[in-house]
Amino acid sequence: MSKALKRAERRFINGLPLERYCKLTNTMNGMRGRPHRLEALREDGLHKVSHGDESIVICRRSRHRLYKNGIKARTDRLADEYGLSSIPAPEGGVLIDCGANVGELGIWARANGLTYHAFEPEPLEADCVDINNFDGSPRTRRQALWHQTETLTFYSAPDSADSSAFESRRATTSWNVEAVRLDDTGITLSEEGPNILKLEAEGAEPEILDGATATLPKLHYIAVDCGYERGPEQRHTFIDVCDRLLPLGFRPIKAELRRITILFENTGLV
Repeated sequence: MSKALKRAERRFINGLPLERYCKLTNTMNGMRGRPHRLEALREDGLHKVSHGDESIVICRRSRHRLYKNGIKARTDRLADEYGLSSIPAPEGGVLIDCGANVGELGIWARANGLTYHAFEPEPLEADCVDINNFDGSPRTRRQALWHQTETLTFYSAPDSADSSAFESRRATTSWNVEAVRLDDTGITLSEEGPNILKLEAEGAEPEILDGATATLPKLHYIAVDCGYERGPEQRHTFIDVCDRLLPLGFRPIKAELRRITILFENTGLV
């Protein structure tokens, strides 16, 4: 099939009502030998992806392909990309997930005995986090982490998972959200650890670190997506992140250079 036909097929399928979209996708998956199946849950876009006995709730149609090899395979791969799977004996620790999306890393964290705290300003994604990790209880914080407490313009680009505090060419709309410092969130960290911050803020990583000056010394690990996502210029944040973390005794111990994710270890605690 040509690229033009594939695009036309994708536009047609994505334009269907959700229940019909799920049924048609299931038929096509069956024909193509793909085992994962979809089930419409809510008219606003929430649908469940099942793969054998595993399932996850998502809200963006194209992302079901991420789970074609299984839900655990996807969450394990994401943990590998952030270097989290290399952290020894995580059980009993805490994972703070900034930019949780639908809470995939929450599934990984809970499976590894970590207490999970999620931040996700996108409403539908936050609902998914609640369903996937908190039995539907609204425990996901619908706030943006930032360097100060204020009302912030949030630029939404959920279809490509690129929503940000900075204006972007991919943004389709914007609204105001509550922004808070990580230091002011009242999260209880583990006394013995490991305490882990996963930071993926589409370019706002330096500002979030600036709002966590009291928390950073208590963190054993920080996993940061430093990729090319900051503002209209799509700049990386690797140097800015290193400038903040290296003087505090953090050192990079693992990197995934395709998406530029770096795992930093707190040498004063580990």
